[in-house]
Amino acid sequence: MAQNNNYLIDQNCVICSYHPETIDPKDLGTARGNTKRFLSTRFRLWKCPKCHTIHSIDPVDFADIYRDYPPNRRTLDKFAKGTLRNLLRRLEDAGLKKSDTILDYGCGNGVFVSFLRACGYQNVVGFDPFFADYAQAPTTLFDCVVANDVIEHVSSPRSMVAECARRVRPGGLLYIGTADSEPVKMMNTDAYLLVLHQPFHRVIFNQDTLIKLVNETEMTLITTWRRSYMDTLSPFANYRFLDEYNKALDYNMDDAMNPSSSKILLRRPDLFFYALFGYFFPCGWDPAVLLRKPKAPAT
Repeated sequence: MAQNNNYLIDQNCVICSYHPETIDPKDLGTARGNTKRFLSTRFRLWKCPKCHTIHSIDPVDFADIYRDYPPNRRTLDKFAKGTLRNLLRRLEDAGLKKSDTILDYGCGNGVFVSFLRACGYQNVVGFDPFFADYAQAPTTLFDCVVANDVIEHVSSPRSMVAECARRVRPGGLLYIGTADSEPVKMMNTDAYLLVLHQPFHRVIFNQDTLIKLVNETEMTLITTWRRSYMDTLSPFANYRFLDEYNKALDYNMDDAMNPSSSKILLRRPDLFFYALFGYFFPCGWDPAVLLRKPKAPAT
């Protein structure tokens, strides 16, 4: 068991299986939550020095922490439409058709499901075990499975990737996007509260580790991205604006999801600068991969 002043941890990296005999203090940190319920709670974190994944050490009751999860109050506002349009473009560039069957794995309250249907994709279903309307687990195969901003929320990312890959029919697509652990400095976690998103983010990847993980499947990696799908040239639809807006609200996601909080724009005109030009001043990254399952051999 490794020890460091305020820490006693017995931790294996769930991705690369690295087990530290001693802990370097720079690999340890704490971060407060960024939702109303967890603003005053600090959670212990460990960054694996071998693969650079960040692990949230303290165990959680998933059903409990998601019972009042603020993003489950999202709507198809200007930010959502702009960023989700960018995500959809990535899939369409890979050949996604309106007639394809699509699974949004870990869909929350179904904002992306609603967006796809509004764009003419009618064969769309969502799955999220912590949202009642989408709690029914899928049993069929799909032309495309999207697991965006999900893998960092589960305790066993490898199992989740395998399950998503199983749900793709031969010749189909699998898209996985996540937050980026690479730039996070454990000695200054307050600068990365949106990325760390405690206690909900359990394992946070960098791009290299995400690629290594999905390469364990039998699918073919066809495209990767590091820049966030949330970075667009559309006004208000970029990651820098999202971060600055949340910072102005003291990283309280409940307030950020409240439409009435937009009045802060009147007191913070600098936010309009980021709303318009934040794309050119990126501050966060969202690694993503797109894979294709090999077609079944002809008989």
